Amino acid sequence: MKNDGSQGVSEPGVQVTKRPDRTGRKPSTATAHVHKGMTVSDILIRHPQATEIMAEYGLHCFGCSANDMETLEEGCLGHGFEPIDIENLVSDINEMIENMPAKPQTLIITEEAAKQIGKIASAEGKANEGLSVLADEHGGFFMEFRKDAEHGDKTFQNEKVPEVKIFASMLTLQRIGGSTIDFREDRFKLDVEEVGGGCACGGNCACK
Repeated sequence: MKNDGSQGVSEPGVQVTKRPDRTGRKPSTATAHVHKGMTVSDILIRHPQATEIMAEYGLHCFGCSANDMETLEEGCLGHGFEPIDIENLVSDINEMIENMPAKPQTLIITEEAAKQIGKIASAEGKANEGLSVLADEHGGFFMEFRKDAEHGDKTFQNEKVPEVKIFASMLTLQRIGGSTIDFREDRFKLDVEEVGGGCACGGNCACK
């Protein structure tokens, strides 16, 4: 999110466009899920829908190589934001998170997906391991084999292929809970349940 200082919020293309003037606005009562000291990548991993709010404020550099090093505050200051704009941005992100419907704490694995995962595990010598669903730094998802579930993870199985296990953390389930892992058209698909509308991965996965 770094720039050379030639653009600020008053310059074309980089403007605070979402309710920039909030004089007299009542303080937000939303829980502080996000704060200005968090890196942009950490915010997007946890809450990919925050990209919508950031875009309305004129921040479109979600894939910037610096977003895992700079804090949200540093990135905003680099774009010429005033402190009040940063406070309002953080407040809006937290209000958005607070008002999102809760996701079911479950994952569904189709029989075909379980069979294909089992084949891959056998081919890689990981037949006794489970497949963990993880979020990446861009707000998308990937899967990797692990011997055991990590602390706090939930384990899911298809009743017809019980030897195949899927691990998911509570953080992952907050984003894709209630979704289905399927295998069709020669590839794995993550069919995300759209609770309240919108894709939980911010458009960075093969949800469809």
